[in-house]
Amino acid sequence: MTQLVLDDHLSIPRILPALQKWITAEYLHDLRPEERILDDRVPQILLTLRQPTFVTIDRDFWHPRWCHPEYCILYFALEDDDQPLIPDLLRALFRYPEFHSRAARIGKLARVSTTTIAYWEYPVHEVKHMVWPKKRRKR
Repeated sequence: MTQLVLDDHLSIPRILPALQKWITAEYLHDLRPEERILDDRVPQILLTLRQPTFVTIDRDFWHPRWCHPEYCILYFALEDDDQPLIPDLLRALFRYPEFHSRAARIGKLARVSTTTIAYWEYPVHEVKHMVWPKKRRKR
């Protein structure tokens, strides 16, 4: 069963091999190979899966309208060239109690950068903030 659904905006060859060493991940396009998937269609697809976590670098997903009690969206606020950082950031994020398990992640929409984590949690639409430990931060 897929835990992570990777957005089409991600460079799959640059991040998928590192992710698949420790977690089940699938490319969004592979879930609907005959479709051209626009942003508005993503929630419908996520709702067909069991507690998925959607991983993206598309900043359009950083908006409370995408927050939903049946899935998690993790928006990585990174430049294209920084995508190889995603597996390590994801693994570190999953060490926090708020993101440790599928059940803990569900209903969250997070913005993850190399220095901070901000997130909404359904139904509360107040942004919560966390800071990476100093050793995790990239200057």
